[in-house]
Formats: sequence, structure tokens, C-alpha cells
Amino acid sequence: MESQTLLMGLDMSRERLLGILEKIEKSGQEPAKVLAWRPGPGRAHIGWQAMHCAATHESYFSKSILQQPPKHPDLIANFGGGTTPSDANVPTLAMIRETLAATVAPLRKYVSERTPQSLEQQMPGPGGKMRSIGEIILLLNWHEAHHQGQIHLTWNLYKAAHGIA
Repeated sequence: MESQTLLMGLDMSRERLLGILEKIEKSGQEPAKVLAWRPGPGRAHIGWQAMHCAATHESYFSKSILQQPPKHPDLIANFGGGTTPSDANVPTLAMIRETLAATVAPLRKYVSERTPQSLEQQMPGPGGKMRSIGEIILLLNWHEAHHQGQIHLTWNLYKAAHGIA
């Protein structure tokens, strides 16, 4: 596994995520209303989905790869896996972009400094499952693309529910 391939995956997923946020911003809709909209009772709003991507990067990079406490534990507590999206916890577009940038920058730097051999190092992940560092980063790429797809779907549902073409 090559670090450049993993970086390309991180960049592609991130560009798509930021792209959908930009579409929301330029849509003429009130961003706060769009970010808080839920496709159904108890379902995650767009703001939660985007911050969940940042929280997952923070969690996996800190806990699984670096084996240290996360720098932003509140981010993980509010938007990590297993959290329930709160109506009171809807981030702004600026907050989302800032947090996404802050959590991917150290990961990108780390990946750029890895050799193919170092990416094969096995690390314990959630539930004690062993994965190589490269696999963990691939998983983060997939995870962000997955949630970007959920954001895209939720945005399309929002537009349909509000008569927006």
C-alpha cells in the first residue's frame, strides 16, 4: 500500500464532502435550516453527518494509530459513533469546515510520512480488531464517502420536501 494512494483517497472523499456543503451554501436556502433538517424522526441531520466524519478521523487517528487520547474529546462525545444527533447541537458551515480541516491535517501529514512497510504495521482498533495502518486509513476513506452519500441523499430529500428543483 502506498501513502500517495491513501492521500488521494482522503482528498477525493474530502472534496466530495466539501462540494456538497458548498452546494448547500450556494442554494439560496438558509444553511442553518438545511444543516438541522432530518429526513425522519431520530435520523441524523446533515450537520451531524459532516461532524461525524471529523469525529471519526479524530478518534481513529488518535486512538487506533497514535495510541493516545484524542485532542478533541468533546467532538467525539457529540458526533462520534453511537451518539444520538441532538437538535441543540447543529454546527454552522464554518464550524464544520474548520473542524474537518483540523482533523484531517494531522492525519494527512502522518500518512505522507509513511513508507509502504510502516503502513503494514498492525494496530488494535475498536473491539480489539487488528488492522494495518493502511487498512485504518482506507476505512476512514470509505467512512467519509459513505457519510457524504448520506448527506447527498438527505440534501436531495430536503429539496424534495421543500419543493426545490
